[in-house]
Amino acid sequence: MPSELKEKTLDAPEVKGKSKKFLLLTDIPPCRNFTAGLVLDQLCSFLPEGSISCFTVLNRELDPEVTHKEINSVTVSKPKEHKPRHFPGRLGALESFLAEKYTDKVTVSRIARQAAEFGKKSGADAVWCVVQGQTMIRLANQVADLMNVPLLTQVWDPPTWWLRANKVDSWSQKLILADFASAMSKSQRLAAASWAMAENYERLYGCRAIPVIPSLDAALAKAPATKMNRDDELTIGMAGQLYSAAEWENLLLTFKHANWKIGNRHVKVKVLGRNLSLSSNTPMNVEYLGWRNQAETIEVLSQLDVLYCAYWFDPVFKEEASLSFPSKLTTYLAAGRPVFFHGPEYASPAKFLKQHNAGALCHDLARSSIYNELEKLASNPDLYKQLAENGSKAFHEHLTLSTMRKNFAEFLSLRSEDLK
Repeated sequence: MPSELKEKTLDAPEVKGKSKKFLLLTDIPPCRNFTAGLVLDQLCSFLPEGSISCFTVLNRELDPEVTHKEINSVTVSKPKEHKPRHFPGRLGALESFLAEKYTDKVTVSRIARQAAEFGKKSGADAVWCVVQGQTMIRLANQVADLMNVPLLTQVWDPPTWWLRANKVDSWSQKLILADFASAMSKSQRLAAASWAMAENYERLYGCRAIPVIPSLDAALAKAPATKMNRDDELTIGMAGQLYSAAEWENLLLTFKHANWKIGNRHVKVKVLGRNLSLSSNTPMNVEYLGWRNQAETIEVLSQLDVLYCAYWFDPVFKEEASLSFPSKLTTYLAAGRPVFFHGPEYASPAKFLKQHNAGALCHDLARSSIYNELEKLASNPDLYKQLAENGSKAFHEHLTLSTMRKNFAEFLSLRSEDLK
């Protein structure tokens, strides 16, 4: 912890016999069909009944399968965060800026008052805000200030990724990033998406940051593989959101130019997730299985040979690659199969896998590098077995619910015995 970092504690006085109550302020409620909702579902399961209320600012196009129906909840519509531009160049940027300004001063301010009123009626002692996108960034400080209670923030990804994806103009980006820095600095505690993010944000913002990593029940984990399924086949699995398009395309091109063979093994790829876009003028060997729940996903992946995890090489995404941690990696390690990581050395998952010798690492977009690393893994039974064992060990040491529960208690400034 940096020397200038001052430990912050919840200001609300502890009343004997009274447990702390939290207002969860989020854009995705605890649910079973979105990654963020799955994590919140698990975190809410740790809390005793009556200790949480939930105010969701939901994208109207989403249809979450909400869990924890016992939680007192309110849902309002989120303002559009991707503002269409009707004019080119700087005129279009000005149009975006004015639209963002209106959203900030009118729409978000109204939502903040609604959330604060709901939080007060719920008796919340603190705001637990999931800071994802400009709406939630703007709401974090406003709601905590209106309620006059401490702010606890949770960050999935650095905000720059969201702002770029939604084509927010540069003037608005500066203001939103200033709001983000303010929310981080005022946070009593911060739940970070990775160990690297926790360290980085503590240094930047002076707040106590605890890594709360997406984790799974140890009972779901499969025994580590001791060998590949067949001598003439290499089955590769990919689950979840496919955000690293260039890396994925290069993987498929590698297989195309190798006639879908690695060494003497025929390659088959299986994909699990909400969507998949493919195009090819030559035969492919890709099977799309659609979305599955966590238990089903682990079961399917555990029957394959190697699990593919890609992160951006593009330096534009360096901050995201360095600080985020993909929930799919937790799932992969629980499945007990070696991970093939395809991304830069500085990426958070690359560092984790290297530290635990738990994955085959390819730090190059070149097709020859992809082919060679996969061939090395597929042709070396001892390496294959060792990576699977190490991956399983890393999962049980760092990515189970017991560790998540402990860190979540620290984030909320609770004792472990206060949680379920």
